Amino acid sequence: MKKLFLRNIYSILGTAGGLITIFLSFVLLKDSEILMPAEYKYLQEVVNELARSNDLGQRPISFTIVSGSFTAWSASELGLCRQDNCAHYRELNPFINYLGENSQDINEAIRQSYLFNGIEGYSWPNGTITISRSTFRSYGENKSFFGCFIGHELTHFLNNDVFNQSLRSGKEGSELNEEERNLLSMRISRELETKADIGGAKMVINAGLPKKTCLDELTFSHQIEGNGYETREDSSHPGYNDRYSALKDFIDTYSADENNSLSSNKGYW
Repeated sequence: MKKLFLRNIYSILGTAGGLITIFLSFVLLKDSEILMPAEYKYLQEVVNELARSNDLGQRPISFTIVSGSFTAWSASELGLCRQDNCAHYRELNPFINYLGENSQDINEAIRQSYLFNGIEGYSWPNGTITISRSTFRSYGENKSFFGCFIGHELTHFLNNDVFNQSLRSGKEGSELNEEERNLLSMRISRELETKADIGGAKMVINAGLPKKTCLDELTFSHQIEGNGYETREDSSHPGYNDRYSALKDFIDTYSADENNSLSSNKGYW
């Protein structure tokens, strides 16, 4: 009787130990890099490569992959939100399957965004960089082009571009009417976009990639978007020809060996 009792105890303890092991494994692996989606691993590799030869500053930088603006457009078309209040759908996690009311429409909108959205990213002033999942599909295995894209967004953050745009708009546009002030803000935005192109190219060249890489990426990304428009007064970004010319002028005179005094970051992912 005693042996049977001990055997039952050992059996219970063994089962409990197994459950605890499974639970701890789940807790430890839940946020592990091992289980990261392939896009995050791709992103990690590119960011680490840029950080080896560029100073990315001391402030924390967060990356998040989102469903993209096509999801918000679809949500508006489906009546899931008002047209001016759909930003939430743009930021949805594209790696999970949503449940509940309207879930079928939401999941299908995310799937279509992955197919039809293009290259899309945004640098928030708090250090969060959002990237639409379709961006990874657009670049495919071309990590050097993706490096230009990430370098561009990192430059926006490192240069405090969102803050500086609003600061300059307020200072230089204090005496302007609303329409004039908006055009001023767009002109400043175009200047900052050109500087971000140059900053991204610097990072890629410093990392040892061919100087022409980001010029080729610029053409590729505009072709992906079908955007060959000229620079317009109310555009937030320069047109393709002006953007290409400004970047080429910089690349023709830049030498990583002569100008790169940046130190590598000793950060962690």
